[in-house]
Amino acid sequence: MRVERFPVTILLGIQLAAMVVIPAALKGTQPFGLILAICAVTIAVALFIELMVQPLKMPEATAKPITARAAFTVFAVGVAATVVSTLGGRGSYAVQIGVASESPIVSIAAPFTLWVLFGVSLVLWLFRQGQVTRATALWVCAIAAVVFLWEGLMRAILGQSAALILTVVILALFAKLIRLRTLVIVLAAIPILWPPIYDFRDSLRRASVSGPGAVSADAPLERLQLDTQMALIARFVPRPAGLEVLDIPTLFRIGLIPGFLDPDRPPLDTGSQMSIALGGAPTSSQSATMLGNVYIFEGWIGIVVFAVVLTLVMGFLTRRDNPWALAGIGLVYSYGISFNASYPDVIPRMLQALISLAVAYVLVRILSGPKARAASEARVLRRAEERQRKQPKRPGHTSARR
Repeated sequence: MRVERFPVTILLGIQLAAMVVIPAALKGTQPFGLILAICAVTIAVALFIELMVQPLKMPEATAKPITARAAFTVFAVGVAATVVSTLGGRGSYAVQIGVASESPIVSIAAPFTLWVLFGVSLVLWLFRQGQVTRATALWVCAIAAVVFLWEGLMRAILGQSAALILTVVILALFAKLIRLRTLVIVLAAIPILWPPIYDFRDSLRRASVSGPGAVSADAPLERLQLDTQMALIARFVPRPAGLEVLDIPTLFRIGLIPGFLDPDRPPLDTGSQMSIALGGAPTSSQSATMLGNVYIFEGWIGIVVFAVVLTLVMGFLTRRDNPWALAGIGLVYSYGISFNASYPDVIPRMLQALISLAVAYVLVRILSGPKARAASEARVLRRAEERQRKQPKRPGHTSARR
């Protein structure tokens, strides 16, 4: 597929065109020239790198087999953790504005919420290998999408949930469960489905604070247009005093050490700092989008480095035929390409996700031992034989030779 050969160019290009460049051109968003230049340089660098690596081939490697039981276990744990952490108030609007507090159980369940995405990746890879049916894979993707939507509505914050739903669609595309035209249909349906969902989210916010001041002043469809967010670069360049990004060691410290083991670490509050710099409240969060933040904190060199690293990592993953590479594609899209991605938050979040992925890997290896694999292969063989027996014989077919 062309998406597999040019994933960053195609996916990021479509997203920037639809959500940044075209709205900015139609509305005259300023500084339009700088916004266009940032998007163009990112896509040009990504395309150049992807063209250069086309002749390269990864060394052949046989993926270690996994069982359907292991994949569904990871998925079930992720769903359960998401439900528990959401009911416990994790990241909810009420918690962010200080009218509610998180339950202590959130710190236990939160690291496993990404297992929904990992479980989807494992099931989709099994589908690609012919070990689960298309209907099963579609049901898993649908359940994941419903869980993410429910999470977003319960939290009254839809950005992350919408990005995760789109990540599931992207994974289904790479697993060849759906075609590119299905992705186009999904994107075309967003402007129709988004306004009522957005209005329902606003009603939940009003209920959580018992007042009318809890909703955004922007219209629902305007929230899908990121040109206004990226236009904040005009107010942050030159960068205001006091707005500083955390250094790399601190970002790694946040990503690698759990909060209860390191209570004195500085908070990852880039969005809050940007809100304060704009004259807003510390309980609010602002972002100039992923590319806008990279430009604000790192300049043009940061834009080029970001595009190179993103493209190389995605190119490596798309050339590996194993379930963990598919899970990695989901992480890279969700944290590096999606409209909800943000810098420098991407660094500790990606590190935390990789730790969670490593734990899932250990569990899958335990559940995919020799006996489990043999039983799974026997079940697959029995299903194949049953399907073959149920197939109607062709008219006039005879096994006797004349």
